[in-house]
Amino acid sequence: MEKYREVVGHIIKEEKISLLNHQILPNSVVVNIDHPFPGFHGWDFDLAAKPRSIIILTAQLYSWAKILRWQASVNQNTDLNIYASFAKLIIGKTIYYGIRIKGLCHYNQIPELQKDLEKHGFELLKNKNLKTDRPVSIKISKFFHIKNLDNQIFADETIEHMYYIEIPQYLSWENFRQSTAHVKQNVSNHNFDVAKGLFYKDDTVKDIIRIFKPKMSLDLLQEIKNRYEQAIKKL
Repeated sequence: MEKYREVVGHIIKEEKISLLNHQILPNSVVVNIDHPFPGFHGWDFDLAAKPRSIIILTAQLYSWAKILRWQASVNQNTDLNIYASFAKLIIGKTIYYGIRIKGLCHYNQIPELQKDLEKHGFELLKNKNLKTDRPVSIKISKFFHIKNLDNQIFADETIEHMYYIEIPQYLSWENFRQSTAHVKQNVSNHNFDVAKGLFYKDDTVKDIIRIFKPKMSLDLLQEIKNRYEQAIKKL
């Protein structure tokens, strides 16, 4: 069995956010992810210690290739070791684009990253009155390093406690909500966080459910997968 493989894909989730109002460039917009896994309870995330996940909003859409080239430049020419991904946010009917960044040790590193983005031709979004009183839809495009645990069940090799299961068809956001409600009501342990997404692998597209839970057993992953398959058949 293969140790792990790298695939490309994206994750779509709803999260509560806040906007940073200090340690950023003036008149810019940086989103802070306040509750990274809202479906999981019982773990105290120390969000004040360092920026776990931020999104620097840009004035326009930039390609993922441009973002990855910038990431390579930062990691080669500074002491930082960041992970940059393409991000799209939907707040109400408005779409915003940005760069999701992980791997920072301090909030005071953000302004230097913003300056470097401008140096590489990125235009930052000017300060906007974004609404943060409700969950925001966030799409992240990135690389995944996954290990095969069982048939269509995978563990993330670089992110602890993260798992993925393949599902038989695409789910709209409403169908995802309905299916998830069914799953949470019919599994032996419903304390886990989920998001939907897809992998580009095996020359096609595989729709997936992303699951976050510490100490997740393979039995529970198989149970969740079976429940999603049952829920999808009822749609």
